[in-house]
Amino acid sequence: MFVAKFELSRLASYTDADLVAEIRRVAGMIPLGGLSKKEFDSLARCSSSVVSHRFGWKRALALAGVPERYMARGKKERMFSDEELIAELRSVSAAVGSDVVTVEQFQKHGRMNAATVRLRFGSWGKALQQAGLRISNLGRRYSDDEYFENLLAVWTHYGRQPTYGEMTRPPSKIPSGAYETKWGTWRKALLAFQERAERDDRDDASPHEVARASAAPPNVPSVRAKRRRCGSNGQSGDRRQPSLGLRYRVLRRDRFMCVLCGANPATNTGCELHVDHIVAFSRGGRTVFENLRTLCDRCNLGKGSHVEESPSGARPAGSE
Repeated sequence: MFVAKFELSRLASYTDADLVAEIRRVAGMIPLGGLSKKEFDSLARCSSSVVSHRFGWKRALALAGVPERYMARGKKERMFSDEELIAELRSVSAAVGSDVVTVEQFQKHGRMNAATVRLRFGSWGKALQQAGLRISNLGRRYSDDEYFENLLAVWTHYGRQPTYGEMTRPPSKIPSGAYETKWGTWRKALLAFQERAERDDRDDASPHEVARASAAPPNVPSVRAKRRRCGSNGQSGDRRQPSLGLRYRVLRRDRFMCVLCGANPATNTGCELHVDHIVAFSRGGRTVFENLRTLCDRCNLGKGSHVEESPSGARPAGSE
């Protein structure tokens, strides 16, 4: 059985220009103070060790146009003490008039980096606890489904894995700090999404995929086990709405764009993508990977329940 693998974003290539551009991108996300390898690794799409082996850390920062961000070995990154960081959190709290301080507020009003605070205490929530501030209840207001649906919506908007900062802006309805509060770190939140998407994908395999699984070696989950997950008759495709994992797989296959007109939210303001049945569900079409495609809201509304005879409903070139 084919299972789509979710992969966290990494650089597509590691040319000198790609690595230097990544340093500039991360430096822009941390606008104050030095840029340590540890901070770089927490936000970058490549490892600081790769950069160091290629250029040397000091030279790499110079090539990226940010030589002032280099910190000599053993020099503390304007090493604020724990007490200073806690005092700054409290100062920002007083400035914004709230006993809940968000990462964005701290970046705007604080004297040091929010990333420095997170790294020192392990997470933003733990830092707030140390400062005697209240942790936002955002982590308890939303269900896992709401977190994952929001992440998929933002992923679809950009056509790629969103960054921590992008989750604080529309179309995200749940800020990145809430993900961090619930899972501990942004990366752990992404891994939780990965596990959910892969579990859904296994449970929504089509009959064709199940048939292939039945011929698999004994160590591969059996069709009988598959049916136990899907119900007594194994009809995972008989429900109208595709699961989150199945929608993610279809959107990724179609490159997060409409297969009819090519529209996508990243370049078309107001474009909204839907996962649509090629053969309408009302006409017997099943909710399986082969019968789903990505359409923009305009093409989807214009299509209605019409069953297309042209090959336009076929999967785009290069699909899985």
